[in-house]
Amino acid sequence: MLRAMQQLRIGLIGCGRIVERVHLPTLVRLDGVVVAALAETDVTRLQDARRGVPDARWFTDYGELLEHGGLEAVVICVPPFLHAKAAIAAFERGLHVYLEKPIATTVDDATRIVAAWRLAGTQGQIGFNFRFHPLVVQLREALRNGVLGEIVGVRTVFCGATRAQPEWKRQRSTGGGAPMELASHHVDLARFLFDQEVVEVGAALRSIESENDTASIDLRLADGPLVTIFTSLSAIEEDRIEVYGSRGALVFDRYRSSRLRFVPAHRDFRRLARLRASAATLAALPRTLRDVVSPPPERSYALAFAAFARAVQNNCAAAPNLDDGLRSLAVVAAAERAASSGRCMTLAAETSAATSSQLRTPSALGGKA
Repeated sequence: MLRAMQQLRIGLIGCGRIVERVHLPTLVRLDGVVVAALAETDVTRLQDARRGVPDARWFTDYGELLEHGGLEAVVICVPPFLHAKAAIAAFERGLHVYLEKPIATTVDDATRIVAAWRLAGTQGQIGFNFRFHPLVVQLREALRNGVLGEIVGVRTVFCGATRAQPEWKRQRSTGGGAPMELASHHVDLARFLFDQEVVEVGAALRSIESENDTASIDLRLADGPLVTIFTSLSAIEEDRIEVYGSRGALVFDRYRSSRLRFVPAHRDFRRLARLRASAATLAALPRTLRDVVSPPPERSYALAFAAFARAVQNNCAAAPNLDDGLRSLAVVAAAERAASSGRCMTLAAETSAATSSQLRTPSALGGKA
């Protein structure tokens, strides 16, 4: 719990669409937190954001917010190519930082952010909010308890439908593309679910509506499980993780289900077994209909911000931290290199933080050349 009668004063840097729809309303409702300042270069967006926090100070230059905001922490939601400059400036002011993913557009910039964070000695949390999703937490516990036996592999899909995008999301250099925008989440979840690092990466990229808006990424984890991630900004709305083991499979479907689905390893085709399966499907129908008519609320953002606030208030380590952001970006960068070269890349799992020097010589992954 946050310390009684003590408000954490947060500044919000960047007031784009996701901030207006998700971040700002979530932060305003969070106990123990007050959004005390806003910064946004687009005056129209700034005015829209101010309606939600009329008492907050506002700035068109985040440098002025950092200098005059009277803050303890900032949430940074500017385009990724601006992350390094904004985050480093905040750390130099001695502030705690919640930085939206991806941590940066280059591993070098991400490394600079991590160095500034360590020098500041403040809290630094990366915006991998899906770690806090209750079903992801439940899936992780099931895997730790050996529910599926030996893990064979993982298949994930994270896609969005075609829609108008700001210009920075249309170009890789400024932080756009499916690997940066979407796959970075699932790379992190692979590490989180299995407590393992990625050691090999292969990938293929397509540009349909914008640069690198579709990707298939193959990972090998340190203890052997294979992970395949399909991601696209030009497909359908989908966010699903399927984990396959020797005893069965578990499926997490963020958009369509309020519970994990277990699939047994063996199918029983006898008539009685089919009748039992049909009865179970009918029994689950009311819950399935509820999920369709009234999907479960997305709680992961609120849980992630609450964790950040607790870390600041209680002076305990925030997680996922900026090292996690750097590791995810290193894998994404390796996937991009693999796609451009047509060969797989090997990453070092034994180091404490991912750096560009982790990209080694090409190797094989699952028989690919």
